[in-house]
Amino acid sequence: MPYPQNFETAKEVEAIVRNNGAVPATIAILEGLPCVGLSTEELERLAKLGSKAQKTARRDIAHVVATRGNGATTVSATMFFASMVGIPVFVTGGIGGVHRHGEH
Repeated sequence: MPYPQNFETAKEVEAIVRNNGAVPATIAILEGLPCVGLSTEELERLAKLGSKAQKTARRDIAHVVATRGNGATTVSATMFFASMVGIPVFVTGGIGGVHRHGEH
């Protein structure tokens, strides 16, 4: 989703989470630092990066951190970071699974 729609959608999702009694904690890697619970400014920075933020699975974390990159976490990386800070339940925008010949 392009900016600013991605930013507006992220804010709406966080508001829905908050309005239902939970605490939103968007997870990403920004400039090499793993972040759990982005500020509005950080969320907007990630949204503006769009596809320039590396899609980051658990296997990619060390590389993104070491190169001080920006990473949008996949389910595996999100699970890893959430577990590290004691978050037992999380929601994701989607689970991939679209792979060549996946229909078989």
